[in-house]
Amino acid sequence: MKPSVDDVGVDMLPVVRDSRGTLTIVEFSKIVPFQVARLFYISGVKAGLSRGGHAHYRCRQYLICQDGRLEIHMADGTRERSVELSSGQAVLVEPGIFAAQTYLDDNSAMLVLCDRPYESEDYIHGMDEFLKFRRGKA
Repeated sequence: MKPSVDDVGVDMLPVVRDSRGTLTIVEFSKIVPFQVARLFYISGVKAGLSRGGHAHYRCRQYLICQDGRLEIHMADGTRERSVELSSGQAVLVEPGIFAAQTYLDDNSAMLVLCDRPYESEDYIHGMDEFLKFRRGKA
């Protein structure tokens, strides 16, 4: 069964705040539902700009808002859904879900954990290619 945007939930990560700042905790074995093979982060993005805009054939991604606010827009070929994340919130994006991230505040930062190394052939670019894949024609 192919994943649906209705399956995506927002996780609240444990956060400790005090006069020294904010500590956000991600215990891989308790929170991330896969073994992490790759990590990358995006920062320094101006408010209103979008990144992503693709899906994966095989790669699972756990998107964590580190700072600021992000809008994660997702599509599954039938339905679309957007969720807003603030610091300390995360979503799991399964393979076969098209996702784009809009940075709502200047200097928002996103950390992404992946279950696969970078593989250029794993990316589904563009909505037309994505819809063909979802309909089983790619």
